[in-house]
Amino acid sequence: MKPSKLQDHLRRCHPNKTEKDLKYFQALKDKFQKRPTLDRMFASTSQRNDDGLRASYNISLLIAKSGKAHTIGEKLILPAVEEVLKTVLHKPASDIIKRIPLSNNTVERRTDEMSSDIESFLCNYFQTTHFSVQVDESILPDNAALLLAYVGFIMNQEIYEELLFARTLITDTKGESIFHVLEDYFIEKAIPLSNIISVATDGAPAMDILTMVIPPWIINPYGDIEETNVIIQEELTELTTNEELKVQFKNGYQQFWLQTTYPLLIPYYGI
Repeated sequence: MKPSKLQDHLRRCHPNKTEKDLKYFQALKDKFQKRPTLDRMFASTSQRNDDGLRASYNISLLIAKSGKAHTIGEKLILPAVEEVLKTVLHKPASDIIKRIPLSNNTVERRTDEMSSDIESFLCNYFQTTHFSVQVDESILPDNAALLLAYVGFIMNQEIYEELLFARTLITDTKGESIFHVLEDYFIEKAIPLSNIISVATDGAPAMDILTMVIPPWIINPYGDIEETNVIIQEELTELTTNEELKVQFKNGYQQFWLQTTYPLLIPYYGI
């Protein structure tokens, strides 16, 4: 609209505002822009509900980490929050408390959802990276055997340790039963067993790895296993790293083996 028409409109329709200065109209504009609308009312309500939902998840996580009963949220935490709002902040607490669901079933559901998300993330990550496993069996009060599996891995150049799963041992707590439970879990989650770089158990007896007999149920999942003579490998490594022998061998292998000192150093190859 042209300025002349604006002035004419102001004189005819708003004669009581013709003498107002610029600040008055700017304040009128700000008041108009900040007026409550349906969109803003719904957006504000949605934001408050989202904040309450986020607080419910965060508090449920704290309860799970502390190992307390799920009922502590409804019986202790909410009354404590209400008391803080009333006494310290001097704000009505009823509206805020209503937006934070912390019942027994709600805390249990939140904890299950978060643990399921973490397990799915870890399983997807372990499908393409190496990790180590530590297993530990525990006996529950009802004499049920529980297998706990912890994983250690590197992510973003940092070392992490997490609980991967807890499953009940149906038969016994022998090594073969534990291995089958672990194997079934990795097959179910499509995690290659070749990505496991080490497995640790609590109270494992000290054994000589060179003389230990490995059962077939351990060897088979990891592909073809070839037997090698470790003693020969150690002697070959010693030969290839001995600089003095390298110099003497360059003079000719006949002269090298006819010397009396080297058969004593290497009795298997002396003459």
